[in-house]
Amino acid sequence: MVSANREKHLWEIYTNLNEEGYTRVSQLAKSLQVSVPSASKMAKKLNEENLIQFQRYGIITLTEKGNEISKGLIRRHKILVHLFEVIGIEQEKIENEVKNVETYISSEVIEKLERFLMNYH
Repeated sequence: MVSANREKHLWEIYTNLNEEGYTRVSQLAKSLQVSVPSASKMAKKLNEENLIQFQRYGIITLTEKGNEISKGLIRRHKILVHLFEVIGIEQEKIENEVKNVETYISSEVIEKLERFLMNYH
């Protein structure tokens, strides 16, 4: 299992990938609103865990494992957004509410929510 902080970094890396399939540490730092050294430090950790490839000059690409995890994070996020829409949470509050719970919810619960939502409509 990946920590909430690592998930946040993977999410940002995934969403910041450009057409060539990479992003830069400076872009990651900007989107996370952290310093470049802080983003670089986490990138080194994610690289050691084989979740990203962190190359010279600040280029970051996702490994297969990192890409898989990132896609799972996006899937979980979309399921929770859909759930909150279904139960009537105000649209402008949904993103914040999802961010409050998404790192704490188990994959088992996400699977059950997804099945529930598929049967709901």
